[in-house]
Amino acid sequence: MNPLYILDLIGYYGPQILFGSSIFLLYKKSNYFFVYIIGFILDTILNFLIKGIVKQPRPKGDYNIFKPLEQQSPRILSDMYGMPSGHSQHVFYSTVFIHFVLKNTNITLIYAIISLLTLYQRVKYKNHYIIQVIVGGLIGACLAYYMYMYANKKIVGKLVAKKEDNAKDVA
Repeated sequence: MNPLYILDLIGYYGPQILFGSSIFLLYKKSNYFFVYIIGFILDTILNFLIKGIVKQPRPKGDYNIFKPLEQQSPRILSDMYGMPSGHSQHVFYSTVFIHFVLKNTNITLIYAIISLLTLYQRVKYKNHYIIQVIVGGLIGACLAYYMYMYANKKIVGKLVAKKEDNAKDVA
């Protein structure tokens, strides 16, 4: 098997790889875990709505990653449109959210590489124009930042100040 084809497969399955990895990494951080899942669902709905509003077509002649000599089967509903790229939106949502929550350079680097492979794969197989993957990535990143900020506000909202038991009042 061609090593470049393996990279294409990683790019094709990038959203699923990063979603599964994120679930694993966030499992014990319950507040972030649930906000991540809700945000991922919102990311999917947002992509569907934007595609339905913008209705920008995909490139002509996109081909199937599993059968490169065959063209992609006909697309239906909002999947026939390319703006923004759902794959790009999902991988950047996961990458930015995990970056802010874990603040781990190595994990962020791995996520970023998979995200870039996804963008490259989507353009290489003519599923999207470059602008469509860029806009998808920006939307996913912005939503991830917003969801992270929401999760932090939710955590801070649960903290309660407590009067010190044995401290002298200094007035």
